Formats: sequence, C-alpha cells, structure tokens
Amino acid sequence: MTGLSARAAAWVAGLSLDDAPATVVESTKLRILDLVGVMLAARSLDLVAAAKRAALAVDLGAGARILGDAEGVSPMAAAFVNGVMTAVLEFDDTHIESFIHPTAPVVAVAFPECQRRGLSGRALIEAVLVGSELTCRFGLVTPVRLHTLGFHPTAVFGVFGGVYGLAKLRGHGAGVIADAIGAAGSLSAGINASFEDGSSTKMMHVGMAATGAMRALALAEAGISGPRPVIDGRFGWFRSHVQGRDDLRLEALCDGLGEVWEVLNIASKVHPCAFTMMPHIECALVLRQRHAIRPEDIVGVTCRIGKRSFATMCEPVADKRRPATTWHGRISLQHTVAEALVRGRMDKDAYAEASLRDPAINAIADLVEYEDDPGTTATRSGGMVAVRLRDGRVVSHRIDDMRGTRANPMAEADILAKFRANTEGALTPTQAERAAEGFLRLDRLEDVAPLFHGLTL
Repeated sequence: MTGLSARAAAWVAGLSLDDAPATVVESTKLRILDLVGVMLAARSLDLVAAAKRAALAVDLGAGARILGDAEGVSPMAAAFVNGVMTAVLEFDDTHIESFIHPTAPVVAVAFPECQRRGLSGRALIEAVLVGSELTCRFGLVTPVRLHTLGFHPTAVFGVFGGVYGLAKLRGHGAGVIADAIGAAGSLSAGINASFEDGSSTKMMHVGMAATGAMRALALAEAGISGPRPVIDGRFGWFRSHVQGRDDLRLEALCDGLGEVWEVLNIASKVHPCAFTMMPHIECALVLRQRHAIRPEDIVGVTCRIGKRSFATMCEPVADKRRPATTWHGRISLQHTVAEALVRGRMDKDAYAEASLRDPAINAIADLVEYEDDPGTTATRSGGMVAVRLRDGRVVSHRIDDMRGTRANPMAEADILAKFRANTEGALTPTQAERAAEGFLRLDRLEDVAPLFHGLTL
C-alpha cells in the first residue's frame, strides 16, 4: 500500500505503548480521566436522556454499557450516548491549532469496547493515543479553514479518529484499517448550522462520529474495500470538502508520526465553554475578585479575542447577547464574560437557563464589546478583558497562555480537582476516589471492566 492512508494505518497497527514517551502516556491517561468526569457530569441531563431514547429506538441489542449506566445496550447505542455526554457541556479537551475536540470520539467507542471485552488499560491508552494523535493531524492539514466553510471539524474528523482507536483495540492490521478509513470518508459529516440558533444537533456530532466509526470498521471487517486515496487522492476528503485550495498541508498527517507528538498540544478545559473564550473567563474572575466588582459598578467591558473567533463566538451581536439555549451560551463571548462577572464562577452548573434569563447578566452582556487580539495566534490561547467602572477607573487583566495549554499545563492535581467537582452527585466520594486512583494507574490494569462497572451509583 502507498499513500497517506496506508502510512497512517501502518503506524496505528504497529504502535506499542512502549514506543511512546512517558510524558505522552501520562498525558493520555489524564485526558481519559478528565473525559470520564466530564461524561459523568452530563449523565443526568435531559438532553442525554433524550439521546438515549433516540439511540434505543433504532439500535437494538445488548452486550455493552453507556458510561455510568448498568443497563445493557448495543455497542452502537453506547457509543452514541457516550459521545453526546462528552460534548453536551463543552467541557472536553481541545486541540488549540485546529479547534478539534480529539479525545471525545475515540473514548466514545473505546470505553464500551474495553468494558464489554475486559481489555487492559494499556490497550485503552493505545487506542486513545493513536485515535487522538491522528485526529489532531487531520486538523493540521487545513487548520480553522473548515469553520469558515461551515463544517464542524470534530464531527468530520472524529469518525476517522474513532476508526483508528477501535481498530487498534481489535488488533487489526493495516489493510483492514485502511479499508475502514476509506469507508469513513463517506461517513464523515457535520455542519455548523447549530451555531446560528443554538439547536441541539451540534451536541450529537461526537455520537454521530462514534457510530460512523463503528459502521466503517464493520464494513472493513466484512471484507468490503474502501478507497485508499481517501485522504490525498484527486477525489479524496480534502479535495472534495476544501475545494479551490492549493495550500493543503497534507504532509502534516504522517510526517514525524511517533516522533513529534501532537497530542501534547491538546488542552484540557478549566471551564465548560469553547476554549477560545476561557482566557476571558479567567480575566473576568480575576478582575471581579481583585477589585471587588459588583454588577452595578460596571459601565463597559472590552474583550480582546483572536479575529478568527469573531464569526463563531461574537457575532451576530444580538444573538450572542441573548443566547437561545444553554449550548448557545457556551459559544457566546458576551454572555460568558457577563456571567463570569456577575456569578463569579463558571463550573459544570454554568449556563443554566436561569443564567441565560438573569437581568443582571443580560445587562452586562449588553455592555460587552470585542476587538482583535494580535497576541492570540494559532498555537496560543490568550485574551484580555478591560472593565470600565462607574467611578471612572478602567481595570484590565491579560492572559497569554490559558491554563490547560502546553505552555501553561494543568497538573495532575488540577485534573483530579476537576474530576472530583464533575463527579459530585454522580458518584459517591468513595467511588470518585476509587475511580480516580484506577484511571491514574490505568496502564497497570489487566482488565478495565471492573473500573468502568464502578462508575454506576
């Protein structure tokens, strides 16, 4: 086999966890722990219950479990609902340069596969590692461009990451993997229409990508061939979806695989919203505490944010000042900064319906203006917030590298604190500590099923 699909498939088939540096292994374990907490925080939400009803209406069967659920469902249903749980709070990790959420689609398919087959922790780490590494690299071929074309990168690339991860768990060779990736190219989908009205479809995208990955691999396992030029061919994914471009960085997919680890540029989230706005939350919280700011003290707010985020986070201004839904709020700079200034916290309970309709928050949102931040680049996540006060003062704070990024990483203690906060109410304190301990030593577990079984109240 030749071409990018063949090279990537061969790397996936041949990778052993022993080939990865300790820093890469440890960061992958922490990402897994982080996503488990994020999923459990979302488990009781109405939208997750609705997604489960929809899945069970069409995907009958048993043998697998949704994370944190004791009921037997089909692997397809488990993967779909898992994917929804990773996405519904906007609390999962992000690859900064591409805006992709790379871990979510892989864990959505990997968790039920490992649980139902009693696979080892090492196998799970390998699957998440190869799937998220290659998902990031898909995003590097034409970073951010997809948003301007109306595509949701996590949706369209997540199906490929899910295939790589699931194929690794099942021990497939390069040929089957390449066939499955070929099929995945025809199952790759997801548009940004929900960004306009805050509708729920966007929060289904990871689940859709996960089920697409399962379908694509099933086709290859049945001996159905997939196009080998699916990535770099004349009619491959990029030339069909990103038309009229001659600056595709196709070499980014495979160059340096196993030597340069893009997963180290995946950032964990401190707050449940689009990553590009998190520096502004931090700035707002610092200013609120440092200057004892009350909502009635504020007469103006100016935020500096990278221009590439204007269309998705800041505009249209009227819609961003009054988000239609809780998810719509998670991609609104105006509401986000206002809620942070008024409430003084942005945790798993942020963006509640009450917050969206709070007159005090809405009044501050009406004051939020934005301008380009030349200090924010494709590989750095920063921002500035300046607050004009009624007494004439202007106070400001700037962050150049948000917590969670490679330049300012979250330590193990930070991830554990987030996990404990997210699992409050979803697990008992004893269960949470036992789970955290288990995921931190994941590479030493011969069978992960008992660890996953322990996530049910």
